[in-house]
Amino acid sequence: IFSPICFDMIEEAYITKCGHSFCCKCIRRSLEENNRCPKCNYVIENPNQIFPNFLCEFLPPLTTLRCVSTTGAPWEELLALDQDGLELADVNRMLELLTQKKMQLEAESTVAQHQLLIEFLQQAHRNKQGQLDQLSKELSVLHGDMRNNVSGYRGDLYFVVLDNDMKTRLLEDWKVILNNWFNNPDNMFGGLGLPLPCIYGQRSAGDFVYRQLENGKNPTRTTSPPPPHRRWQARLLSPCWLAGKAVTVPRRKKLSAHFDDLEQCYFTCRLSSPSGVRLRCRRGSDENKCGQLEEFQDCLAKFTRYSSVRPLATLSYASDIYNGSSIVSSIEFDRDCDYFAIAGVTKKIKVFEYGTVIRDAVDIHYPVIEMTCNSKISCISWSNYHKGILASSDYEGTVILWDGFTGQRTKVFQEHEKRCWSVDFNLMDPKILASGSDDAKVKLWSTHLDNSVACIEAKANVCCVKFSPTSRYHLAFGCADHCVHYYDLRNTKLPVMVFKGHRKAVSYAKFVSGEEIVSASTDSQLKLWSVNKPHCLRSFKGHINEKNFVGLATNGD
Repeated sequence: IFSPICFDMIEEAYITKCGHSFCCKCIRRSLEENNRCPKCNYVIENPNQIFPNFLCEFLPPLTTLRCVSTTGAPWEELLALDQDGLELADVNRMLELLTQKKMQLEAESTVAQHQLLIEFLQQAHRNKQGQLDQLSKELSVLHGDMRNNVSGYRGDLYFVVLDNDMKTRLLEDWKVILNNWFNNPDNMFGGLGLPLPCIYGQRSAGDFVYRQLENGKNPTRTTSPPPPHRRWQARLLSPCWLAGKAVTVPRRKKLSAHFDDLEQCYFTCRLSSPSGVRLRCRRGSDENKCGQLEEFQDCLAKFTRYSSVRPLATLSYASDIYNGSSIVSSIEFDRDCDYFAIAGVTKKIKVFEYGTVIRDAVDIHYPVIEMTCNSKISCISWSNYHKGILASSDYEGTVILWDGFTGQRTKVFQEHEKRCWSVDFNLMDPKILASGSDDAKVKLWSTHLDNSVACIEAKANVCCVKFSPTSRYHLAFGCADHCVHYYDLRNTKLPVMVFKGHRKAVSYAKFVSGEEIVSASTDSQLKLWSVNKPHCLRSFKGHINEKNFVGLATNGD
């Protein structure tokens, strides 16, 4: 900014009341001669009515702006040259240089485009090659499993459960065959061409007949149509017919509905372990069969085994039909599944005998014993070692040990400061039990002591706690922080693993096995975890529940 007095850059800027800026020396000298603003003739009565203008100190000098503008781009400098002084040779030279530069830039742009395309194609090729390798690996496993199972089990397909009519007709056929063999031993098993040991080695007989049928040959030696019992026998030994009879329509529908998940489970199971790890067949043959395939076969059989659920009995938890609330908080079986206990908001624990409840024809069932607490009950747990001992936790934070046969309290623990949500016995050490509470603490108790033996600070409300079924030192608990915490009791300062993934509080955590945990949350999801991996293995959706704890149970099957 230039001063209107000296026409130079303003130094030590001062501003007048009319808003014009000048150099300090210039404006003072001007006011000594004339009391008007040099710019607008505004009357300045007092020479002291000028003030420092600090804003001008932050403005860059004009020379700096000129330098920036003149050094902005090289081509602008060329255009700024005096064109009148250029000769024809100079212009041709410049055109030649510009043409070369243009060709160079175009070539570099083309190379960059091709390089980008090549990198894309290479990345896509790597991805597809990886998918192809994975697909080839999966196909190889499928072909091997199909070949081993078809050749190994087609002779056993007729070991199926037949109805009474089939069994009767089959017995009649075997009587005819045996009579023919005893009357004419050279008949070779009734004309089928099978030796006597095939009667005892049914697998060889079935496999022999199957190969003959597969090759389009008639198993009988006679040119006339085989007798009805032989036609029935050939049909009975047909693997396709047997396979159709063995698999029911509901099982096929269930298989089709969940095929994608089952396929993923199959490849996860089959490709998880190194190839070459083989186990001998359960039937003791010389053929080898992958242990992972047997595991998946068991999983598939268990998954498709049941198609519906029917109630066996109905129990009324509330003794008073006019009771406003009869919520059942916990249902637990004892170690032998002879008795089960139910507890809830009525402050009562009712123990029923399972066999009696199932056998009774009437709908009214009475408990074998009833125990009353001082507060609403949140959870109960049976001891896995002592049949008659069970523990309960209630809304007052009290943990009580009960004698399930007499209904008497054997010990009372009162250290939790808030509502206690969960209690569980250690499956490997029957003296130890754990409880979790809204006071953000997991306490460990001994049945021989009156006070807790250890305490884990969870830093969030503890909703559930569960011991590992295979280790006395490990337990898991779910919290209101949306996480499942997995601890080793030998070092309670830090968790072994924290499983994150739920969007709301974890209401239940159960061990599926010693290596897997399933958790339920009020976000309507169940998640499966491995104790060795922090991420979720699988999520299960279908429940619609955003408020209540609806319960979760696991079984080894």
